[in-house]
Amino acid sequence: MDSAENGFVDARETVRERVGGWAVRRRIAQAGPTLLLVVGALLLPNALAILASLWIGIPARSAPIAAYVVVILVGIRLPPLAVVPLYLTVVAFDLLMIVSEIFFLDIGSIHHNLDALTHVRLLSSPLYAGLTAALTAFVAAGLWFLVRYRAPMVRGNRIVLALAVSGFLFADIAINSSASLSLGPAAAIGQPFQSAVQASGFAALTEPSPRKPNVLLVLVGSLGVLRDPRQREVLFSAFDDAALREAFSITTGTTSFFGATSYGEMRELCHSRSAYTVLLDGHGPTCLPVQLAARGYRTVSVHGFTSAFYDRSSWYPKAGFVRSVFQDTATTAYTRHCGGAFVGPCDVDIAETIDDRLSKATQPLFVYWVTLNSHVPVRPGEATPRHDCKTGGPFGDPEVCAMAEIWEDLFAAVSRLAIRNPGTEILLVGDHAPPLWRRAARVRFEPDRVPWIRLAPHHPATPVLYRTASPQ
Repeated sequence: MDSAENGFVDARETVRERVGGWAVRRRIAQAGPTLLLVVGALLLPNALAILASLWIGIPARSAPIAAYVVVILVGIRLPPLAVVPLYLTVVAFDLLMIVSEIFFLDIGSIHHNLDALTHVRLLSSPLYAGLTAALTAFVAAGLWFLVRYRAPMVRGNRIVLALAVSGFLFADIAINSSASLSLGPAAAIGQPFQSAVQASGFAALTEPSPRKPNVLLVLVGSLGVLRDPRQREVLFSAFDDAALREAFSITTGTTSFFGATSYGEMRELCHSRSAYTVLLDGHGPTCLPVQLAARGYRTVSVHGFTSAFYDRSSWYPKAGFVRSVFQDTATTAYTRHCGGAFVGPCDVDIAETIDDRLSKATQPLFVYWVTLNSHVPVRPGEATPRHDCKTGGPFGDPEVCAMAEIWEDLFAAVSRLAIRNPGTEILLVGDHAPPLWRRAARVRFEPDRVPWIRLAPHHPATPVLYRTASPQ
């Protein structure tokens, strides 16, 4: 082929390329507004949730997804200054929905804890710090995109957007809907009421009797039911102590839970699935502390966090506690502190204080203790290093293993307390399943059950004539 023919072929190929390029650019130009609309209204606002769902368990987000679309469709016709607060409002709503689902919170009661949230050290957790930084970056990107391309987005095809949204919603529900991520207070609707206090026989202590042993009820933070029976044996091994079993009859079981910690408190203290606000309204049930006080018990509550959280300083007296000890009201000076985002005295040190109070009680004493250190996210290395948690240990997951070591320290401390106070009636029960973010960790627990352990004295204490003085 001579040079003329080569030139003709090259020219023809160049024309084809140019024509093809023009056609592609024309198609892109025609699809541009619609593509920008789908990206700005659907993909960018949900990009972080999409990425996060590959690693952590994000609950289904139908309402926030729809809200973003509505705000974008309205916002592209508004001035930028009007768009920003609308967009940030949906971001806040989205975040609130995710947090309430993950932590089993009742959205209606969140406003009671707004002041108390200032005591939570979110940025001390690498997970929360990373999520906060990522959220800030994605929100900024979404707002920039919206302001930059709002004019062409107005011309986007609404039918294409509707089809994309429908597919996105279907995929979100199919992937992220899970019972373990949907256990708010509504989970109890239609289900028979259960509590460890009733199932274990602990409630019988409120009945008239000449015997008035000291009573300890421990609500263990985030203690869930491990699916693997071998892992449960490792977790509860502290209760296999020979001296403990010689003094106590040990029974175990599980009970259903609904909602966050405050619902667990109402479940065990007041035999109710209502929110604690019913006590503030004066229409609540008669709770366990009131019943024991009627038998002559001094009722004391103990918690290592601020009294403002869950408004406990207001409703605990209504539940029947004559004294409540919190981080901000404690008279004992604790030199050590534990916890990640929720920092307070170490649970094992509080156990020592309770041990001392029980041994020195001058009248029948009921102590109710809400533990703190196993609150998610736990900080690795805070408990006794019983296992090789870096590799997951016997629990197969580093995070679950770190939590288990905290629980094991607590159980060992309660076991020692029991041995030193052999006549004390003791019940431990979880408040709710651990609200772990990662799917791989969360699925290791039953989604709707918590365990309980009762230590009932083999040799109940004989009736004691207590002095009238009250313990310190």
